[in-house]
Amino acid sequence: MTSQSNSTPTTPWLTAEQAARYLQVALGTLRNWTSMKYVPHVKRRGVVRYHKEELDRWLKAGACKGRLTLADLEPKREIN
Repeated sequence: MTSQSNSTPTTPWLTAEQAARYLQVALGTLRNWTSMKYVPHVKRRGVVRYHKEELDRWLKAGACKGRLTLADLEPKREIN
C-alpha cells in the first residue's frame, strides 16, 4: 500500500510536500515562501494547495534571461 503523498497526482493541485518536491526545494523553504506570499498558493479552511500551472508560470516569470557578454554590449557593425 502506498501513501497518497507518494502517488502521482491526478489533479493539478499539489500538497505542500508534492509542490516542494516538484520545485526541488526543502519543505521548510516552501512553507517560508508561502507565509511570505512569495509563491502562488491557495488557502481554504486552513488547507494550502499549489496549482502546478501557476507554479510553472511563476518559475517562468522569474527566469533569468541569461548573462550578457561584451559582444552583446558592443554596437553592431555593418559588414560591407
